[in-house]
Amino acid sequence: MDMLIPNERLEQALKKLAHTDAPVAGLHAEVERAEFRAKAIKDAIFLRSEGSVAERNAIAGTHPEYGAAMEVYFQALQTHEAMKNERSREVLIVDVWRSLSSARTKGMVQ
Repeated sequence: MDMLIPNERLEQALKKLAHTDAPVAGLHAEVERAEFRAKAIKDAIFLRSEGSVAERNAIAGTHPEYGAAMEVYFQALQTHEAMKNERSREVLIVDVWRSLSSARTKGMVQ
């Protein structure tokens, strides 16, 4: 039985992981930054609003400015999660290659 994952694919996975360490960290920071901004916008709208606490929360939570900030947050989250998923797939490739290599060394796979 041939190896299901060629060495070239392993190298590709390792390169992808090595080259996306900093970008995925940057994307995570962008998610945190966007969430912070959205909360700050909601808080500012709350403080400028009048009425009971529940009314002010409702006004802030449905305000278009807060909605736009949340959209930025969700876009950042989606981009970050997509890269995390890509990295997880590459880790899986490395793990499968390692398992197949180990089995081959033990004579379990040809």
